[in-house]
Amino acid sequence: MRNQVVFTFAVFFFSLIFFDSTAQSKRNDLEREKLENQQKISETNKILEETRTKKTATIGQLNVVSQQIKEKSEVIRVYIKEIRMLENDVLETQQKINNLEIQIEELKKEYAKMIYASSKTLDAQNKLLFLFAAKDFNQLTMRLRYFKYYSQARQQQTNQIKKVAFNLRLERKRLNEIKAQKQLVLGDIRNEHNNLKGLKSEQESTVQLLAKQEEKLLDEIEERKKSVKKLEKLITDMIKRELEKSAALDKKNIKTPENIKLSSSFAGNKSKLFWPTEHGFVSEPFGTHPHPVLPRVTVINHGVNIQTTKNEKARTVFEGVVTAVAEVPGMNYAVMIQHGDFYTFYAKLKTTFVKVGQKVKVKEYIGEIYTSDEEVTELQFQIWKGFDKQDPEQWLYPR
Repeated sequence: MRNQVVFTFAVFFFSLIFFDSTAQSKRNDLEREKLENQQKISETNKILEETRTKKTATIGQLNVVSQQIKEKSEVIRVYIKEIRMLENDVLETQQKINNLEIQIEELKKEYAKMIYASSKTLDAQNKLLFLFAAKDFNQLTMRLRYFKYYSQARQQQTNQIKKVAFNLRLERKRLNEIKAQKQLVLGDIRNEHNNLKGLKSEQESTVQLLAKQEEKLLDEIEERKKSVKKLEKLITDMIKRELEKSAALDKKNIKTPENIKLSSSFAGNKSKLFWPTEHGFVSEPFGTHPHPVLPRVTVINHGVNIQTTKNEKARTVFEGVVTAVAEVPGMNYAVMIQHGDFYTFYAKLKTTFVKVGQKVKVKEYIGEIYTSDEEVTELQFQIWKGFDKQDPEQWLYPR
């Protein structure tokens, strides 16, 4: 019986270690997610405050509010994930308590049997008779060892009961702490739902205000189309020039190992590239999509717009060579960097720090991002492979 109890306890003990280790890993992942979400919210709060310095509603302000709605929804998702984890902790802890209670009852029953057997057969008088009945000294020694072993076994059983009782108290305390933590998280979820409701109300109000500026917005869309075409022409002209240079070198059998290496390395870093800004979020994605305010109006983006904080600097996403620095109406300054067969473009810069022909490293600053009269600081970022436009979000490291 005792061996069975010890075996059961050993299995239970090692299972606790395994589950505690797994649970701790999950808790660490959860805390990391919460920290990342908090950092994102802090960034967008700063961006939102900058856009709010203007009394009129702006697309930039709407973009930040929409981003905060996404971030708050993610916070709530993580909190719900934490609630589920705490509920699992409650179930597991309750199971531990049940197992410990069963174990301590078994240990107590076994100990009671030992005491009863001892009182029947091994009282003081019987012990003496048992010892004096020894045939020789060796047998006497063996009987003394037996008494010593039996005494130690009883002590071990006592210690085991104390240990299990101590663990039982700890688990009951832990259960109460988990339940209290669950109530706190439920309170956080209620608060975040209220915050989310407020943001959605602000989003709706901003859309309504912007909808009243339809004529102005349509004018901005037309101006943007002109700027996009000019930037696209600049990009295609620059790429055509670079490809013609490469073709001329190929005819002369002049290989460019550096370009081949850069192309291969760039391609191998898909979804791993550094962001062209240290802070910020994608305020407008790649491709054709509906206008955020005007119904039946679509806009096209050959890259992504990244809205960020005032005085933010643009930085390179990969090593390469600067092949163009130009001013584009509606896009301010633009920088083109070649990475073998790939090209990256950084537009809406207030100033530039690089020149044509300059080799740049990863995360090297190339210019300060322009802040509009509406207090919106936004970078236009594009990636091309030859003449094929790429979705930058598929290349950048996920935030």
